[in-house]
Amino acid sequence: MMATEAEEVGEPSSPRPGPDGSPSPVSVRGTRRHRDSRRKLRLVYLQCYFLTIATILGTGILGLPVTIAHAGLVPFLVSFLVGFFVQALLIYLFVELLQKCQAMQLESLKTGVAECIVMNQMSVEDPNPTQEEEEDEEDEDEGGNAEAGLLQHDASASHNQPENLQPNLHLLGYLFLSRPMSHAFNCILLFQFVSIGISYVLAGSEAYAALFNVSHIYVIPAFTWTLTLAILLAHTIIQPITSLLTLLKGILLIVTVAVTFAVGSEVGLQSSSDFSEMGKPFLMGTVALGGIVNVMPLLFSQIAHNRTQILWYRRVVLGGLTTCTVLNIIWCWAVLEIVPQTPLSERRVAAETTPQTDSSQPSVPPPLYSNVSLEESEKAGEIATIPLTKIINERYRAYSWVAELIQVFICVSITVSFLVMGSAMKHTIDGLVSSLWSSRMEGLSKAWEQSRPKRLHTCSAASIAKGLMSLIGFSVIFVVSVCDPRGFVVLLDKVVSFSLNTEVGLFVFIMLRESREERFQHLVIPLPVGDGVFSLSWLLPTYFLFAVTYDVLQTLADVAHYLHLYSHGLEAHHLNLSVSAAANMSILL
Repeated sequence: MMATEAEEVGEPSSPRPGPDGSPSPVSVRGTRRHRDSRRKLRLVYLQCYFLTIATILGTGILGLPVTIAHAGLVPFLVSFLVGFFVQALLIYLFVELLQKCQAMQLESLKTGVAECIVMNQMSVEDPNPTQEEEEDEEDEDEGGNAEAGLLQHDASASHNQPENLQPNLHLLGYLFLSRPMSHAFNCILLFQFVSIGISYVLAGSEAYAALFNVSHIYVIPAFTWTLTLAILLAHTIIQPITSLLTLLKGILLIVTVAVTFAVGSEVGLQSSSDFSEMGKPFLMGTVALGGIVNVMPLLFSQIAHNRTQILWYRRVVLGGLTTCTVLNIIWCWAVLEIVPQTPLSERRVAAETTPQTDSSQPSVPPPLYSNVSLEESEKAGEIATIPLTKIINERYRAYSWVAELIQVFICVSITVSFLVMGSAMKHTIDGLVSSLWSSRMEGLSKAWEQSRPKRLHTCSAASIAKGLMSLIGFSVIFVVSVCDPRGFVVLLDKVVSFSLNTEVGLFVFIMLRESREERFQHLVIPLPVGDGVFSLSWLLPTYFLFAVTYDVLQTLADVAHYLHLYSHGLEAHHLNLSVSAAANMSILL
């Protein structure tokens, strides 16, 4: 049963009357404060929904149509829908894991909070507050949880909420994994964030370069460091802006898909299906719908620890996953309506559409764009919009504006995805630095802060250390992107899918099983998962570790194939050298 708005934010059912029977000024202020809290809480849910879409609807949607060149639409649909249900199960289970992490944090801080309360009571100068002050403070406490969301910009308020009560990926590994497994989890997380960031930089630089007609090498520094500085220096402002950009991104995608379907109705392209080639779209599908667990701790730390808010949080995340699934399917379908799967199908369509002319007049065959197909784009490591825009610009000039719209969509999409994933990486690195910040380092940092002038007390030594570590992470992304500015699809298909699937199929699954052990049974959480749903957790390693195994085997097969071609190329080269040498000797003789 859906909770009422009053239950959601803890609002009293009616204002407290004053001595004369009319509402007191304090109760009127409290009611107004609660109304503002409700509005802010709804905006928090809305931002969680859009940030979920921004996370999932990243570069995977750009590389996904390319991988269905041989499989076709029907095998892709089968594998993609299976992936959707597994990701939905993962969200259900991961929300419970986040609750247990926060419950352990609350339990560990009870003693410290009690001591702080005692010390504050001893240092209060006015021990007898008036009745109005007590009521006002009570109203503030009731509505405080709702205002501690994504829209909170008050630095003092966020400081009063303990930073340690914000779950992060590093803390999850520290609590629910053994020491060696926790270190391995941190490594796979950092490797994953860096690889995803590299894929975003590669795709974003190509998109902006195509939009402004410049070389993508010059775009990489501007793209990387502009967004990096925005994440590090304007994090609280970035989140509302990212939500608006995600809304714009969704509108652009819907318009692009609608026009693509309109152009596809004139093309009449028929796609073919081959279930034996279902492996590639299956692997890319894990990337196109994955990655949400990396952002869920960041979003979860913005809501209160009560059943209603956690329930709505889970609903909006599942709603974002469903929206992205539908958009991915429609997008791939629209691309297949225009772009041929293989060069052979391109030639066949061109031959069928050749007009029958009179034999006395010379027939002019239509241009054959045999190099424009999903297969060729996959070999070149291109995103799916490149062959789409080529065909629209060369064949359907009336829809040339669609090509520009697609370019704008790509730029907005990758920008939003980089901002969200970069924020998640910063959140994880902050948690890692906080756990490594020993008591000795804390004492040194406090002494350093006291030695500085008061006007410089805007940031602590710990926050500076967090910023420097995040800056190092973004620097690695920049250096690798500049050194290898190609291979976008290969990076997504191999590296990112391997790290994502290993994280969920191995580490997250072990965390889930460990959270149900006896030493965590005493934890009381607001929204537990039933035993029937939790028994399905074995689907996670079955699905994701199968993807890891397939990824490794496919990579080994590709390496063996390229080594075979390389050896044959060397043999042919040596044969040509021996033939030319023999010919030269015969000429000399």
